[in-house]
Amino acid sequence: MSAEQAVAYRVAAHHLHDRLAAGSLVDAAATCGVQDTPPGSAAVALAARVDRLRPSDVEDALLDDRSLIRLLGLRGAAHVVPRRDGTVFGPGALAADEESLHEQLQGSWPALEARDWTALEALGVVVGVLAAVVADGEPRTKGQLSEALHGRVPPELEPWCDVCDVHHVPDQLLRLAGTAGVFCYGWPQAGRQMLTGTDIWLGGPLGGDVAAARLVLVRRFVHAFGPAGPRQFAAWTGMGAVEARDRFERLRPELVEVNLDGVVGWMLADDLAALDDPPLAAGARLLPTGDPFLAQRDRSTLLRDRAAQRAVWRPSGSPGLVLVTGRPMATWRARVVAGRLDVVVEPFTKLSDRQRSAVEQEAAVIAPFRGRELASVTFTD
Repeated sequence: MSAEQAVAYRVAAHHLHDRLAAGSLVDAAATCGVQDTPPGSAAVALAARVDRLRPSDVEDALLDDRSLIRLLGLRGAAHVVPRRDGTVFGPGALAADEESLHEQLQGSWPALEARDWTALEALGVVVGVLAAVVADGEPRTKGQLSEALHGRVPPELEPWCDVCDVHHVPDQLLRLAGTAGVFCYGWPQAGRQMLTGTDIWLGGPLGGDVAAARLVLVRRFVHAFGPAGPRQFAAWTGMGAVEARDRFERLRPELVEVNLDGVVGWMLADDLAALDDPPLAAGARLLPTGDPFLAQRDRSTLLRDRAAQRAVWRPSGSPGLVLVTGRPMATWRARVVAGRLDVVVEPFTKLSDRQRSAVEQEAAVIAPFRGRELASVTFTD
């Protein structure tokens, strides 16, 4: 199969070929979760997938009926996911193997290793104390939560931080403890991320079967990014290669081998029909930084041109991506100017008048999610 076929399949798998019907918000978030970094970007990503979505619809789902939750999921980053999938994107995204957990702890691990703790021991202790701290139901910022842990965990788990000039639990260990327990962040308001209390502490009532959740996570990944393999899954989750291979092996009865431009990957057998004849994409989509579609790890499949890859995936401050009829055509950034959303689009190649019109229509769709009713678009080509 060709890269063009793979991209067309992935566009459809991410519901970007045609918007889902209004009211399908949960289904849109269920594919592989929606990263919410920076805060609020998940709502923009969901607007690209659900017809006539309003900011209030997302807020209602998160704050009222709680069909969606905002949790620390993959790689300890904030994600918006269906409440029913809390275990999949929470504990299911956490490494079960000691060496893989070292990978997920990233820079937090050396400080723990030097104090003769295993990663699994350290995580278990912090999860237990974290649960006790939030049992009072009081909302806390992440900084307040870290401060509340001080003195309640063994001193070896609170190494000195030169940046903060204080002893505290390493940041990534705290984040993964939130992932393990499915602690949920409240919807950002006035720029704050509030960690809520026991009313949406999901570790107990929605704990579920974590072993089954780990397998479901692999299945969601392959469905969203196939053809794919363990190496890409390891990068997506931040876990080690050995555990990623083990998880793929457990899913093997459901997988078929596919050749993508000479590289072997795997697809779900149930998705082969969609791969052979993916639906045609219509219109434009303005995908925000961190959009799940941009989490595909074989970046050259989506963008062959290295300069375009560097423009989309930057070490920091990455722009969003513009899709037109399912093809990557430009990057975009936006800022509020004189009461409107000013969108600047940098095309990879010259856009036609029809393509520009589609982008302008899409900018009007996302403007309310940036707090404005009107949008203007400037093309740099």
